[in-house]
This record gives sequence, structure tokens and C-alpha cells, in this order.
Amino acid sequence: MMAVDVRNATHVKTRNGEIERIVDKWGIDENGRFAKPSQGGFGVVTESGKRIEMWDAMAYYREDQK
Repeated sequence: MMAVDVRNATHVKTRNGEIERIVDKWGIDENGRFAKPSQGGFGVVTESGKRIEMWDAMAYYREDQK
């Protein structure tokens, strides 16, 4: 996996070091702009159902498509 911008990510690394698959994202509009913190910011939802806010994500990765 390679590190990427959240807009292109398939996985997120959390503060506790776990890497989880992303199933949904919020706070990113159709033009790729992020919502301001005052508007709720942005984040992801993982396969396990965790909501990872922008403050709690340590890195975003994209799984190589071979």
C-alpha cells in the first residue's frame, strides 16, 4: 500500500496503529474540497463501523490494484 490523500484512500491508519479498510467518507464535496472543522470536518467510516475523524487519522493508504 502507498500513502495517499484521503480523497483517494482505501485504508486509514488510526492513532493506535491499526490499519482498516474504508467503506465510506464524509465531509468531502463533489469537487474534492474538505468541510471546515466548524462544519464538522471530514473523516471516514471503516469496515468495522468505526468513524475516524480527521484529527484521529494518522495516515491514509491506497491498496495497489494489480
